[in-house]
Amino acid sequence: MKDNQQRPVFEAIAYSPLEIILEITALLGVVASLAIGGYYWQNLPAAVPLHFGITGEPDLWGPKFTFWLIPAIGVISYLAMTLTNFFPNTFNYPVPITPENIQNQYRIARQLLLWIKAEVTGILLWIEWGMIRVAMKQSTHLSIFYLLGFVALLFLTIGFYLRQSYRDR
Repeated sequence: MKDNQQRPVFEAIAYSPLEIILEITALLGVVASLAIGGYYWQNLPAAVPLHFGITGEPDLWGPKFTFWLIPAIGVISYLAMTLTNFFPNTFNYPVPITPENIQNQYRIARQLLLWIKAEVTGILLWIEWGMIRVAMKQSTHLSIFYLLGFVALLFLTIGFYLRQSYRDR
């Protein structure tokens, strides 16, 4: 269906235990990001790393207040994905939405967004922690392998749910 305005709003899909766990995990990631930032704020130096090169070494430093960019991105991402999840009828789907598959396709899309939300908050929390460690000279770089692992996890998650969507069309 090309026009997503024709898709019905389907509100009767209850959250599964897994979906509740994913939502709580993402929320805890955002809360942890803010709490860790608040806890370490006093100990951060006047300049903090803002960007890390391909090797994980910091290649751009900025004033201390810019540290809050990562937690702010986490909060904004969490809120945007939470609000977006209320409108599955506006999503792009890889298969046509029919009366027979609507509930299952909306559930699959919601689960995908919940997984992505939890993974993104985890990635941002890890980057924030790396920024703190580098700023406080406890480390000289971010491990690029962790970042690559997180990105691979995101792509695997998307691939898994695309496969599931096609399978359950």
